[in-house]
Amino acid sequence: MPSSFRPAPRRVLSAALRLALAASALALAASCGSGGSGRYTVPGLEGVGPESRLVRQAREEYVDLPGVRGPEAASPKPGEVPADWRTYGEGSPSRLAVLLTDPRSSWLGLVHGFKSLGIPFRVTDSLDSALEHDVVLAYPGFKRGSLDDTEARRLEDFVRGGGTLLAVQTGRPEPRVEALFGFRGAVRNRRRSELRYEDSPFAAGLEYPEERTTRLGNPDRARYRLRTAAFSDPEEVLARYEDGGAAVIRRRDGAGTAMAFGFDLGRYIQGAQGNRDDEANRTYVNSFEPSVDSLLRFLGEVYRAREPDAVFLHPAPDGMPLSVVVSHDVDYAGSLANSVEYAEYERSMGYGATYFLQTKYFRDFFDEVFFDERTPELLARLEELGMELASHSVCHSDMFARVPQGTFRESYPDYQPRIIEFYYTRNATIMGELRVSKFLIERLSRSRVDSFRPGFLANPFSLPQSLESAGYRYSSAVAANDVMTHLPFRLNHDRLYRSETAVYEFPITVEDEKDPPMDGRVEDAVELAGKISRYGGLFVILIHPNVTAEKLRFLRAFSERMREKAWWGTLREFGDWWTARDGVESDVVPSGDRRVLRLSSPLPVRGLGIRLPEGFRIAAPRGANGTFVLDLPAGTTELVLEP
Repeated sequence: MPSSFRPAPRRVLSAALRLALAASALALAASCGSGGSGRYTVPGLEGVGPESRLVRQAREEYVDLPGVRGPEAASPKPGEVPADWRTYGEGSPSRLAVLLTDPRSSWLGLVHGFKSLGIPFRVTDSLDSALEHDVVLAYPGFKRGSLDDTEARRLEDFVRGGGTLLAVQTGRPEPRVEALFGFRGAVRNRRRSELRYEDSPFAAGLEYPEERTTRLGNPDRARYRLRTAAFSDPEEVLARYEDGGAAVIRRRDGAGTAMAFGFDLGRYIQGAQGNRDDEANRTYVNSFEPSVDSLLRFLGEVYRAREPDAVFLHPAPDGMPLSVVVSHDVDYAGSLANSVEYAEYERSMGYGATYFLQTKYFRDFFDEVFFDERTPELLARLEELGMELASHSVCHSDMFARVPQGTFRESYPDYQPRIIEFYYTRNATIMGELRVSKFLIERLSRSRVDSFRPGFLANPFSLPQSLESAGYRYSSAVAANDVMTHLPFRLNHDRLYRSETAVYEFPITVEDEKDPPMDGRVEDAVELAGKISRYGGLFVILIHPNVTAEKLRFLRAFSERMREKAWWGTLREFGDWWTARDGVESDVVPSGDRRVLRLSSPLPVRGLGIRLPEGFRIAAPRGANGTFVLDLPAGTTELVLEP
């Protein structure tokens, strides 16, 4: 049975799906006898011989794989270590400076957002250091009493002398701060849920309606809505709320500019990426929802316009305009065999795909056994074709977001979860689903399992640190529209605001369960890919290989249309590249009468795209979106910027 795609408590399953599951449950009851306690024979395993056996345990049965036991070692229990802003405190004046005025704020949201789009930045709590930069973002702004007269005059002189000062101003600042940013008071509330960018040089690249209008919160739910400030009597408005209030304003002074934002930028970005915004998104999947991306692009254009040495790191490998990752959720009895047909086509097109495998070694309410002694042959074929093997959990529970954390010692065959009926899963734990599925795939194949996707996209708060504890590196657990970004990002502990993990999230763009059938959505998918291509975004496709037909037709048509217009690869391949790219630091520094681009990286990065300051080039091939592309070695590399 393919998974129902959206993990919402009020999810409405289709009548066809309910009938299919009911039939499965009736078949299970019939095979077990009227009391439900008899032994059943797993279809297809009647004559498997001595290699595997059906074992009765607690009135139920499972496939006992010979010689397979584990994992033996316990996973480490994760502890929360708050991130230190000093980790991001180095860099030259060519970067955007984040002047941190409150270390308890959601500054990690800015850090992860800037990393996603490739904006070089430096975090500092020193006004002296910040004012060495041409562009300074004061975060989370200036509260009443936070600036003395000398500091306020220095900020005024900075702007008047040509600097650009950005600040979040949701509180009540002093009158001289209001004068600096050009407003007189503000109307503050939590009732606003949307803003629209006005025409300006910074919003010029936001062409589509979905880009021009950013969702800040769910208009029907107030629980997680941001506190906003609408500025009164501003000199210039760059964005307005839906009630007409000024959300982003600018005041020009001499050669400089001061810009104020009436909502918390870091908390907004992190709330969306952490999937804690109470469904602020307009749509769930299969469409364009770039609210976070538009904000980052707006900030990026401010930086580029006001910093003559602005450099950006491109989000896609090889300087391509788009990254495409094809993925398959193998969670149905016939899906693993069907997967080979998909994989053979994908290899014929010259790319690998990621196969998220459910390791189902028992029969329950949802489906029969399909991870058994026949599995290694099929896994070997997928590996031979260059596909990535990844985990899709053990029992594929619709309650995964609410099951216990577990003991961190769960192992096969003792770990025995069961789906009893809808919203009733027994004996499942988060760590059991992660540990045992990873172990079984690795034990029955030659692969290392780095990537995970939960059944039903059920997303526990503890998933980021649980993935890290179980040895995963990459997650694809949310829809891009749900987190309102078409860019990858780093996950935080408990999906909150204080602590980082080493796990990256790669959200899903297009899936196969919404109507119309996939082969009727090719043009829509190509159009969506074109929109995301304009800023180097990520396009993850989810296809359940429960059937071929219309789904394989979609994959063929989309691949033929987009194969030469994007980078294609597995989630692990892209994740490895993204991890290396995430560690790159870029600066422009003077060297005599020239300017030098200094790149430093702990890891080599193949096909790194770099967008240079206007009018400059380096000795490297050109890529898409105005980039230059180079293979960056580990260590420090210096390149002369040529006019």
